Amino acid sequence: MKPKNLCLVATVMALSMVTGLLTSSGTAHAVLPLVPHYDCYNIIPLGPPYVPAHLTLETQFGTEEVTSAPNYIDLCLPAQKWVPVPPPGHWEGDPNVPHVACVPIAGRLALKVVKLTTQFGVQKNVVVGSPIEACMPANKAIYPGEPLPPVPAAPHYECFQITGPSPSELPSSVLVKDQFLTASAGTTVELGGPTRLCLAAIKNGHGNLNVPDVECFAITSGPAVDKFVNLLTQFPPVPTATEFHVGGPPRELCVPVLKTVVTGVGGIQNLPDIAESAAAAESSGGSSSLPYAAIAGVAAGLVVLGAGGWYARRRWLS
Repeated sequence: MKPKNLCLVATVMALSMVTGLLTSSGTAHAVLPLVPHYDCYNIIPLGPPYVPAHLTLETQFGTEEVTSAPNYIDLCLPAQKWVPVPPPGHWEGDPNVPHVACVPIAGRLALKVVKLTTQFGVQKNVVVGSPIEACMPANKAIYPGEPLPPVPAAPHYECFQITGPSPSELPSSVLVKDQFLTASAGTTVELGGPTRLCLAAIKNGHGNLNVPDVECFAITSGPAVDKFVNLLTQFPPVPTATEFHVGGPPRELCVPVLKTVVTGVGGIQNLPDIAESAAAAESSGGSSSLPYAAIAGVAAGLVVLGAGGWYARRRWLS
């Protein structure tokens, strides 16, 4: 992307963020869903690659063709999470929702500013950037030869890199349970900041846009696992189980999220030239000044998103 276009995107998004801050929403309060929750682990494929190079994904942001890596690198297990507030706390999540396996993808920038609400609080003016993963239903067997049922049609997700504030009530640690972390009292994991926003998707005609979106948060400390699993997904056309190694602690906790789009940019090529807009404002006696603090903040967010895309590509190629 040309430097001029980067400045233009930052300017338009900054102005839109200011508009969003000054505009109150009259929509009715939506109920935050309690499922699904996921613990996501890095996985290493031990079999041949078999994910198609091109996928068609439809989300609330639109439909696009994305390029995928040849194999999955993340496995997200259905999880339960202990919410300590308000006392006495309770478990949330459903251990019986489908697993999802995630593959790195490359696609176009979303260029959205959103407000996110989870059980951890509210995040305003979150910038949504590049798509980084496509996640799809999977069945998992820990023991070789264990029979696997047919793969469910949903959920599918398209996950995007995000940057912005952490939720106002994000705890430093939570208790979780999944099929790897089975302690009856739960296992403590330490939480970091938000990492990605995963939107319900339809992939190659399969999926459901009405399942809840999820937001994922980094797990900075947790117990390591060492498992070999077979995964069954919708690829290849005749499904077969492929073996993967799961090593290390879970890397992300994903929770249900409510998303409100504050603003979005419909495409860089459709935006007016910033120099021409400034000249027009000056010639009409208007001011060409801009909210530079907001511009700097969004520009910094775009730099972080670019770094996140670079990191995803490094993981893809490593």
